[in-house]
Amino acid sequence: MKLINKTYTKILKRPLKKSKTGMETEFHIINEKGKISNNAEKIISDLKKYDKSIEVVKEVGKNLIEFGCYPDVATYNPTLHMIQSLQYAVEVAEKKGLLFYPFATYPGKFKPKLSKGSGYHIKQKIFGDKRVDISCRVAGFHHHYDLPKGVFDSEKKEFKVLKKSKLGRSLVSSYNFEIAADPAITLFTQSSPFYQGKYLAKDSRMVVYRGGAKLRYKEGLYSNYQQLGALPPYKHTSTDLLSSLHKRWNRWEKEMKKVTPHLDFNKVYPNKLDISWNPIKINKHGTLEQRGMDVNFLSILVAVTVLLKFSLKKIQRGFIEVIPTDFGIEEPFKLESNILYVPPHTYVRNKLQKWSAYKGYSQKEMYGYAKAFFNFAKSTTPVRYKKIIRPVFDMLSSQKSTSDRILDYTKYKGYLVDNKISNKDASELALYYANKFPKDLDETQKKLEWLMI
Repeated sequence: MKLINKTYTKILKRPLKKSKTGMETEFHIINEKGKISNNAEKIISDLKKYDKSIEVVKEVGKNLIEFGCYPDVATYNPTLHMIQSLQYAVEVAEKKGLLFYPFATYPGKFKPKLSKGSGYHIKQKIFGDKRVDISCRVAGFHHHYDLPKGVFDSEKKEFKVLKKSKLGRSLVSSYNFEIAADPAITLFTQSSPFYQGKYLAKDSRMVVYRGGAKLRYKEGLYSNYQQLGALPPYKHTSTDLLSSLHKRWNRWEKEMKKVTPHLDFNKVYPNKLDISWNPIKINKHGTLEQRGMDVNFLSILVAVTVLLKFSLKKIQRGFIEVIPTDFGIEEPFKLESNILYVPPHTYVRNKLQKWSAYKGYSQKEMYGYAKAFFNFAKSTTPVRYKKIIRPVFDMLSSQKSTSDRILDYTKYKGYLVDNKISNKDASELALYYANKFPKDLDETQKKLEWLMI
């Protein structure tokens, strides 16, 4: 791969404006033998020396690295910024004998090392050593979209309830839309069939991270804290939404005081909007954050970003009401008379979420649901983005996610025996896909640059 020269494109930071979109991606770091490496901070240090504008930070595990980008109205601007950051990061890593593993869970077994930081160690005390390790073994993709105008105080970083306001209703509709969309977009991005050397689910990250009875996994990170980490139910009003936020904050304060009574809760968490690890949350930056997806090849992540961005833009600018109905089970994402119909949240959370994680496209109802979401999102997306969203179209046509393709490859290579993969084979698998990552970055960059012509 060619070194990026000093004409590296910089996206200057500007104050947030409405209708902007942004993203964050987390990656595992592996060495030249395909094993997990705990040297993520060395890459971060070198990147900061090169260019302080690169949005890169450490994560809970020393094997993880997170990249962000400052939001922009045009989707291709922040995406190009992130791609260029990643291209240089790949080169920095290569010089150290390291690579980026582009998927959500490393296929083999490994014991993680926790990064330093009070927030990380509070979680360690609350969840216990065994469960906090889960947070180091999963890498996700987060999508951000601005909240409707007037519902967020950017100075106080507080969410406001606007009574008799179309903007308040628009926030609730946007929030509920992202809950309804979750099973579809997690299916599009799923890349984690293995967890600790075992084939657990097509979206193992979702299962071990969210946990709980709905996903049939009692040992998940948030299995005993579903209020804080599970897919939430819909909200009827802004007051309901604010009430649920307060309940989360109070629950976490209670849990923290049990294990660290000497610490000042308000100093550790000066912004209460940090206290939510659910797939959908209101962020302290004034965005609606979808954080439930696996990290994947950038071509797939950008496709989903575009679909989400234009769907939310349509809902907010058109003041479209997102309404759960019984017939939304049979006709999901049907737009009629400024109303977008979605299924009841019990159907989304109890059935679709589980089908997405375990069955994927092989469950006909899940396939139909994903297709319905795509058709709605595509109808909101300008035609010139056709090449960008093509990976999702191709996925629906083949009915195979990245997880399906990983499973096909492991079976072809003879890696999968009794639903398990050895550490040796896991290392070979990790190297195989890590080496595909730079090419996908380059190809995605070319598609985005075409949009700017």
